[in-house]
Amino acid sequence: MKKTIFILLSFFLGLVFIISGISKLFPIEPFEYQFVDIGVASWNTAPYMARFFIGIELFLGTMLLLNIALRRFTLKFTVILLTLFTFYLLFKIVTEGNTGNCGCFGEAIQMSPLQGILKNLLLLLSSFVLYTLAEYEYWNSFWRKLLATILLAGSMAIGFFVFPIDLVYTSTLDKNHINYKVPLELMYTEKQKEKPKIELRKGKHIIAFLSLTCSHCRIAAKKIHVMQKKNLSIPFYLAINGDQEMVKDFFDDTHTQNIPHNLFLGPNEWTRVAGISLPIIMYINNGIVVKKCNGTDLNQRDIEAWLIK
Repeated sequence: MKKTIFILLSFFLGLVFIISGISKLFPIEPFEYQFVDIGVASWNTAPYMARFFIGIELFLGTMLLLNIALRRFTLKFTVILLTLFTFYLLFKIVTEGNTGNCGCFGEAIQMSPLQGILKNLLLLLSSFVLYTLAEYEYWNSFWRKLLATILLAGSMAIGFFVFPIDLVYTSTLDKNHINYKVPLELMYTEKQKEKPKIELRKGKHIIAFLSLTCSHCRIAAKKIHVMQKKNLSIPFYLAINGDQEMVKDFFDDTHTQNIPHNLFLGPNEWTRVAGISLPIIMYINNGIVVKKCNGTDLNQRDIEAWLIK
């Protein structure tokens, strides 16, 4: 019975860590943004840090599954990592409330920060029980060191192999079609139940056209949220499209409710202003589109440089 519990717990813990690591890869961008959000990484270093933590989770998961150095190393490091994640979620609740996705399983499994903490407490309890049940080492010194080295190298390489840092993203967005007057007046017509409360046709604005049903749009909104926290002077504006019933969930997930926005209704008007490629983010100066980008290549330094020109 004792051995059965030991096998089930090690399998359970290992599987959870492996699923957690893999799920953060698809897509990886929201996980990267979290490191910038809490101030432990820059936009340049966050991709490396995200892949490092994913590698650690995959490494620990396989070590747990294979019962390698459980009492010597694996379970101790597991407890440290879970404690670190738990303190982060507590910080997230204090600063932003118990809303949105904690990111424990990337975008694949949506969990609130509080649910993430409860999950971590369960894993911590399982780790302590497993530590008491691990009576002896299954692998001799040579195989333990060899397997651990191979697993560590392989786990760390996966994130960089699947999503290389310098990966060139393809998009249907025509970035060369610029220097034209965008018909922003369509956002102010009587057809619109929500009109912009600021004048977007004058001055410089970064307008993001986002659909409430578009997963890439949510990822872009999360990036905008982090940029806005880092620099409140960036004149972001969100023109969102979709059903009113989905608005609250969108803001709970992206935490962008404090950024000026309106629900832009009408497919014909929307297409004339935003086009068909989503998400699309426009640098607009006095109604003229100066530059276009999507969420992936949105760059805070580039925006700040353009604003001071």
